[in-house]
Amino acid sequence: MEKTLEERWFPFSTYALNDIEHKKIFCFHHAGGSASVYRKWTLEKKKMNFICVELPGKGTRRREPFVGDFKKLLEPLCESIVKVTQGNPFILFGHSMGAAMAFYVADYLQNKYNIRPEKLIAAGRQAPQDEDPGEFKTYMGDDALIRELKKYNATPKEILENKELLQYILPEVRKDYTLNESLIYHGERIDAPIYINCGSRDIGATSAIMQHWQSVTTQEFKEKEFEGDHFFVLNSEQYPEYLATAG
Repeated sequence: MEKTLEERWFPFSTYALNDIEHKKIFCFHHAGGSASVYRKWTLEKKKMNFICVELPGKGTRRREPFVGDFKKLLEPLCESIVKVTQGNPFILFGHSMGAAMAFYVADYLQNKYNIRPEKLIAAGRQAPQDEDPGEFKTYMGDDALIRELKKYNATPKEILENKELLQYILPEVRKDYTLNESLIYHGERIDAPIYINCGSRDIGATSAIMQHWQSVTTQEFKEKEFEGDHFFVLNSEQYPEYLATAG
């Protein structure tokens, strides 16, 4: 049976997409990731319905054309979120590049549908109006991209030293950085609380850097630091529980 558009956008969830008993939290992944990075969160039946967002050309949708401009994804993605939430409260969560994607989704929902998330939880990312001067840019060569992967300490050394594997991996990661560069700030502010989470050893998204998220919300702003590096959200056993209780 052919999947619905909503099932393609949200391939993994704790409960059914049409479940209305558990609050939904939509999870946006980092550059180089896919919906599957959060799949393990959906395996335990908690009070929250973790819903993993999959972009065209990624993961379970790898046969679809990749879209490198996030603005072109906003309308179909937000339409699917509206259908799935059915007017019930929901939360948006994003890590790294995913934090910016979640922010622009919140802005689009607010302006197009007059719908706001209960809160936006942003982890490991500078505020939308800020640029990370140390971040890889797509005009740079593969050596710079490899240095970027090493910096975040999330790619096994065996892969980084395997030239054949890198020939497959690097173009895929580079595509996500194209998408990341399309996340351009134009003065947006959202009327929803923003909670920021940072890793204690994440030098690119320290508490001081992430404080700037406060200026892009008109509502409550909270901060919580976790032990770990940039990928603390995936490495911490406590983090999914925090998300569940934060809702």
